[in-house]
Amino acid sequence: MNAGGIVLTLLAVVGAFVYEGGNPAVLIQIGEYIVLLGAFFGMLLSTASPSALKGAFGVILGIAKPDPYNKKNYLELLKIIYDLSTKVRKDGILSLEAVVDDPESSPILQDASFFLKNKEARNLLIDALRNVVTGIEVEKLDEMLDTNIEVIEKEIAAPPKMVALLAESMPGMGIVAAVMGVILTMGALGGSILVIGEHIAAALTGTFLGLLLCYGIFGPMARYAEFKNEDMIAYLKALKTGIIYIAKGDAPIIAMEAVRESIPPLARPEFEEAENFVKGK
Repeated sequence: MNAGGIVLTLLAVVGAFVYEGGNPAVLIQIGEYIVLLGAFFGMLLSTASPSALKGAFGVILGIAKPDPYNKKNYLELLKIIYDLSTKVRKDGILSLEAVVDDPESSPILQDASFFLKNKEARNLLIDALRNVVTGIEVEKLDEMLDTNIEVIEKEIAAPPKMVALLAESMPGMGIVAAVMGVILTMGALGGSILVIGEHIAAALTGTFLGLLLCYGIFGPMARYAEFKNEDMIAYLKALKTGIIYIAKGDAPIIAMEAVRESIPPLARPEFEEAENFVKGK
Protein backbone atom coordinates (compact mmCIF):
# COMPACT_ATOMS: atom_id res chain seq x y z
CA MET A 1 0.00 0.00 0.00
CA ASN A 2 2.94 2.35 0.55
CA ALA A 3 4.21 2.04 -3.02
CA GLY A 4 0.58 2.49 -4.04
CA GLY A 5 0.53 5.80 -2.17
CA ILE A 6 3.42 7.11 -4.25
CA VAL A 7 1.73 5.90 -7.44
CA LEU A 8 -1.46 7.68 -6.34
CA THR A 9 0.51 10.88 -5.74
CA LEU A 10 2.02 10.73 -9.22
CA LEU A 11 -1.36 9.98 -10.79
CA ALA A 12 -2.96 12.89 -8.93
CA VAL A 13 -0.28 15.36 -10.02
CA VAL A 14 -0.11 14.23 -13.64
CA GLY A 15 -3.88 13.78 -13.77
CA ALA A 16 -4.47 17.35 -12.63
CA PHE A 17 -1.96 18.56 -15.22
CA VAL A 18 -3.80 16.70 -18.00
CA TYR A 19 -7.19 17.84 -16.67
CA GLU A 20 -6.09 21.45 -16.99
CA GLY A 21 -5.21 20.87 -20.63
CA GLY A 22 -1.54 20.05 -20.28
CA ASN A 23 0.28 17.62 -22.55
CA PRO A 24 1.98 14.93 -20.39
CA ALA A 25 4.64 14.51 -23.07
CA VAL A 26 5.97 17.95 -22.05
CA LEU A 27 6.99 16.46 -18.70
CA ILE A 28 9.28 13.95 -20.40
CA GLN A 29 12.46 16.01 -20.31
CA ILE A 30 15.28 13.47 -20.28
CA GLY A 31 17.96 16.06 -19.49
CA GLU A 32 16.12 17.18 -16.36
CA TYR A 33 15.71 13.59 -15.17
CA ILE A 34 19.40 12.96 -15.71
CA VAL A 35 20.32 16.03 -13.66
CA LEU A 36 17.99 15.26 -10.75
CA LEU A 37 18.27 11.50 -10.47
CA GLY A 38 21.94 11.56 -11.36
CA ALA A 39 22.55 14.17 -8.66
CA PHE A 40 20.58 12.16 -6.08
CA PHE A 41 22.44 8.91 -6.63
CA GLY A 42 25.74 10.71 -7.22
CA MET A 43 25.48 12.47 -3.86
CA LEU A 44 24.46 9.19 -2.29
CA LEU A 45 27.53 7.43 -3.65
CA SER A 46 29.83 10.28 -2.60
CA THR A 47 28.59 10.54 0.99
CA ALA A 48 27.74 6.98 2.03
CA SER A 49 29.92 4.15 3.27
CA PRO A 50 29.28 0.73 1.65
CA SER A 51 27.05 -0.38 4.54
CA ALA A 52 25.15 2.93 4.61
CA LEU A 53 24.77 2.79 0.83
CA LYS A 54 23.22 -0.67 1.11
CA GLY A 55 20.89 0.64 3.80
CA ALA A 56 19.88 3.64 1.66
CA PHE A 57 18.96 1.40 -1.27
CA GLY A 58 17.04 -0.71 1.25
CA VAL A 59 15.05 2.40 2.19
CA ILE A 60 14.20 3.08 -1.46
CA LEU A 61 13.27 -0.52 -2.29
CA GLY A 62 11.57 -1.04 1.08
CA ILE A 63 8.67 1.19 0.10
CA ALA A 64 7.22 -1.81 -1.74
CA LYS A 65 7.45 -4.08 1.32
CA PRO A 66 4.79 -4.14 4.06
CA ASP A 67 5.70 -3.55 7.70
CA PRO A 68 6.35 -7.07 9.08
CA TYR A 69 5.75 -6.21 12.74
CA ASN A 70 2.11 -7.28 12.79
CA LYS A 71 -0.06 -9.35 15.12
CA LYS A 72 0.89 -12.62 13.41
CA ASN A 73 4.61 -12.17 14.02
CA TYR A 74 4.05 -10.89 17.55
CA LEU A 75 2.06 -14.05 18.31
CA GLU A 76 5.08 -16.01 17.09
CA LEU A 77 7.25 -14.04 19.52
CA LEU A 78 4.85 -14.68 22.40
CA LYS A 79 5.00 -18.42 21.74
CA ILE A 80 8.81 -18.32 21.71
CA ILE A 81 8.89 -16.59 25.09
CA TYR A 82 6.24 -18.92 26.52
CA ASP A 83 8.05 -22.06 25.32
CA LEU A 84 11.44 -20.85 26.55
CA SER A 85 9.96 -20.01 29.95
CA THR A 86 8.33 -23.43 30.10
CA LYS A 87 11.64 -25.10 29.25
CA VAL A 88 13.45 -23.20 32.01
CA ARG A 89 10.77 -24.02 34.60
CA LYS A 90 10.79 -27.69 33.59
CA ASP A 91 14.46 -28.42 32.83
CA GLY A 92 16.39 -25.53 34.38
CA ILE A 93 18.46 -22.66 33.01
CA LEU A 94 21.19 -24.93 31.62
CA SER A 95 18.66 -26.50 29.23
CA LEU A 96 18.82 -23.28 27.20
CA GLU A 97 22.33 -24.19 26.09
CA ALA A 98 20.91 -26.46 23.38
CA VAL A 99 18.92 -23.52 22.00
CA VAL A 100 22.01 -21.31 22.00
CA ASP A 101 24.18 -23.90 20.26
CA ASP A 102 21.77 -24.67 17.41
CA PRO A 103 18.76 -22.32 17.24
CA GLU A 104 17.51 -23.60 13.88
CA SER A 105 17.23 -27.16 15.18
CA SER A 106 15.55 -26.22 18.45
CA PRO A 107 11.90 -27.34 18.61
CA ILE A 108 11.12 -23.93 20.07
CA LEU A 109 12.56 -21.92 17.17
CA GLN A 110 12.58 -24.20 14.16
CA ASP A 111 9.08 -23.16 13.07
CA ALA A 112 9.56 -19.46 13.94
CA SER A 113 10.40 -18.45 10.36
CA PHE A 114 10.05 -14.69 10.80
CA PHE A 115 12.09 -14.65 13.99
CA LEU A 116 14.94 -16.71 12.53
CA LYS A 117 15.12 -14.44 9.48
CA ASN A 118 15.20 -11.34 11.71
CA LYS A 119 18.95 -11.08 12.27
CA GLU A 120 18.75 -8.41 14.97
CA ALA A 121 16.11 -10.23 17.05
CA ARG A 122 17.74 -13.63 16.61
CA ASN A 123 21.17 -12.39 17.67
CA LEU A 124 19.72 -10.44 20.59
CA LEU A 125 17.98 -13.55 21.94
CA ILE A 126 20.86 -15.97 21.41
CA ASP A 127 23.47 -13.65 22.92
CA ALA A 128 21.21 -12.96 25.90
CA LEU A 129 20.46 -16.64 26.49
CA ARG A 130 24.16 -17.40 26.34
CA ASN A 131 24.69 -14.92 29.17
CA VAL A 132 21.72 -16.32 31.09
CA VAL A 133 23.25 -19.81 30.92
CA THR A 134 26.55 -18.47 32.29
CA GLY A 135 24.70 -16.99 35.27
CA ILE A 136 24.63 -13.25 34.55
CA GLU A 137 22.72 -11.12 37.04
CA VAL A 138 19.34 -9.89 35.84
CA GLU A 139 20.29 -6.23 36.38
CA LYS A 140 23.42 -6.58 34.25
CA LEU A 141 21.48 -8.47 31.60
CA ASP A 142 18.94 -5.63 31.51
CA GLU A 143 21.69 -3.06 30.98
CA MET A 144 23.36 -5.18 28.32
CA LEU A 145 20.13 -5.57 26.37
CA ASP A 146 19.41 -1.83 26.56
CA THR A 147 22.89 -1.08 25.20
CA ASN A 148 22.48 -3.60 22.40
CA ILE A 149 19.12 -2.16 21.36
CA GLU A 150 20.51 1.40 21.45
CA VAL A 151 23.34 0.38 19.11
CA ILE A 152 20.87 -1.23 16.70
CA GLU A 153 18.60 1.82 16.85
CA LYS A 154 21.46 4.15 15.99
CA GLU A 155 22.63 1.95 13.12
CA ILE A 156 19.25 1.57 11.43
CA ALA A 157 18.44 5.27 11.82
CA ALA A 158 21.29 6.36 9.53
CA PRO A 159 19.95 5.26 6.09
CA PRO A 160 16.52 6.96 6.36
CA LYS A 161 18.18 10.16 7.59
CA MET A 162 20.54 10.07 4.61
CA VAL A 163 17.71 9.58 2.13
CA ALA A 164 15.71 12.37 3.83
CA LEU A 165 18.65 14.78 3.61
CA LEU A 166 19.18 14.00 -0.07
CA ALA A 167 15.45 14.38 -0.68
CA GLU A 168 15.64 17.87 0.80
CA SER A 169 18.34 18.73 -1.74
CA MET A 170 16.09 17.90 -4.70
CA PRO A 171 14.37 21.32 -4.90
CA GLY A 172 17.84 22.89 -5.06
CA MET A 173 18.89 20.50 -7.80
CA GLY A 174 15.62 21.33 -9.55
CA ILE A 175 16.76 24.96 -9.61
CA VAL A 176 20.09 23.82 -11.09
CA ALA A 177 18.18 21.98 -13.82
CA ALA A 178 15.98 25.05 -14.35
CA VAL A 179 19.01 27.34 -14.70
CA MET A 180 20.45 24.91 -17.23
CA GLY A 181 17.19 25.22 -19.17
CA VAL A 182 17.34 29.02 -18.99
CA ILE A 183 20.88 28.95 -20.37
CA LEU A 184 19.72 26.80 -23.27
CA THR A 185 16.79 29.18 -23.78
CA MET A 186 19.09 32.19 -23.97
CA GLY A 187 21.24 30.38 -26.50
CA ALA A 188 18.19 29.73 -28.65
CA LEU A 189 17.02 33.38 -28.75
CA GLY A 190 16.48 34.50 -32.30
CA GLY A 191 15.58 30.99 -33.40
CA SER A 192 12.26 29.21 -33.74
CA ILE A 193 9.66 30.11 -31.15
CA LEU A 194 8.91 26.38 -30.83
CA VAL A 195 12.50 25.64 -29.84
CA ILE A 196 12.49 28.48 -27.33
CA GLY A 197 9.22 27.18 -25.90
CA GLU A 198 10.66 23.68 -25.50
CA HIS A 199 13.64 25.03 -23.58
CA ILE A 200 11.42 27.08 -21.27
CA ALA A 201 9.21 24.03 -20.64
CA ALA A 202 12.30 21.98 -19.82
CA ALA A 203 13.54 24.63 -17.38
CA LEU A 204 10.23 24.76 -15.52
CA THR A 205 9.97 20.96 -15.54
CA GLY A 206 13.28 20.81 -13.65
CA THR A 207 11.86 22.87 -10.79
CA PHE A 208 8.64 20.86 -10.86
CA LEU A 209 10.45 17.53 -10.71
CA GLY A 210 12.74 18.67 -7.91
CA LEU A 211 9.77 19.51 -5.71
CA LEU A 212 7.91 16.32 -6.65
CA LEU A 213 10.90 14.08 -5.93
CA CYS A 214 11.42 15.74 -2.55
CA TYR A 215 7.88 15.87 -1.20
CA GLY A 216 6.15 13.16 -3.22
CA ILE A 217 8.69 10.34 -3.60
CA PHE A 218 11.99 10.29 -1.69
CA GLY A 219 10.67 12.13 1.37
CA PRO A 220 7.83 9.64 1.95
CA MET A 221 10.25 6.75 1.37
CA ALA A 222 12.50 8.01 4.16
CA ARG A 223 9.59 8.60 6.55
CA TYR A 224 8.13 5.15 5.93
CA ALA A 225 11.52 3.61 6.68
CA GLU A 226 11.64 5.56 9.94
CA PHE A 227 8.21 4.19 10.92
CA LYS A 228 9.37 0.64 10.18
CA ASN A 229 12.51 1.21 12.24
CA GLU A 230 10.39 2.38 15.17
CA ASP A 231 8.34 -0.81 14.86
CA MET A 232 11.52 -2.90 14.82
CA ILE A 233 12.77 -1.28 18.02
CA ALA A 234 9.38 -1.85 19.65
CA TYR A 235 9.67 -5.54 18.68
CA LEU A 236 13.17 -5.79 20.13
CA LYS A 237 12.05 -4.12 23.35
CA ALA A 238 9.18 -6.61 23.63
CA LEU A 239 11.71 -9.41 23.12
CA LYS A 240 13.93 -7.88 25.80
CA THR A 241 11.01 -7.92 28.24
CA GLY A 242 10.53 -11.62 27.60
CA ILE A 243 14.23 -12.38 28.04
CA ILE A 244 14.27 -10.65 31.43
CA TYR A 245 11.27 -12.65 32.64
CA ILE A 246 12.90 -15.87 31.41
CA ALA A 247 16.08 -15.00 33.30
CA LYS A 248 14.07 -14.35 36.46
CA GLY A 249 12.38 -17.75 36.14
CA ASP A 250 8.84 -16.38 36.19
CA ALA A 251 5.89 -18.53 35.19
CA PRO A 252 5.45 -18.88 31.40
CA ILE A 253 2.03 -17.24 31.36
CA ILE A 254 3.39 -14.27 33.34
CA ALA A 255 6.32 -13.89 30.95
CA MET A 256 3.97 -14.07 27.99
CA GLU A 257 1.62 -11.47 29.47
CA ALA A 258 4.50 -9.10 30.25
CA VAL A 259 5.57 -9.25 26.62
CA ARG A 260 2.00 -8.91 25.35
CA GLU A 261 1.48 -5.73 27.36
CA SER A 262 4.65 -4.22 25.86
CA ILE A 263 3.41 -4.73 22.28
CA PRO A 264 2.16 -1.59 20.48
CA PRO A 265 -1.67 -1.46 20.65
CA LEU A 266 -2.29 -1.83 16.91
CA ALA A 267 -0.40 -5.15 16.80
CA ARG A 268 -1.27 -6.42 20.29
CA PRO A 269 -3.39 -9.58 20.45
CA GLU A 270 -6.02 -10.01 23.14
CA PHE A 271 -5.00 -12.09 26.17
CA GLU A 272 -7.27 -15.04 25.34
CA GLU A 273 -6.08 -15.06 21.73
CA ALA A 274 -2.44 -15.04 22.85
CA GLU A 275 -3.02 -17.69 25.49
CA ASN A 276 -4.79 -20.02 23.09
CA PHE A 277 -2.04 -19.55 20.49
CA VAL A 278 0.91 -20.25 22.76
CA LYS A 279 -0.83 -23.30 24.22
CA GLY A 280 -1.69 -24.61 20.78
CA LYS A 281 -5.44 -24.51 21.30
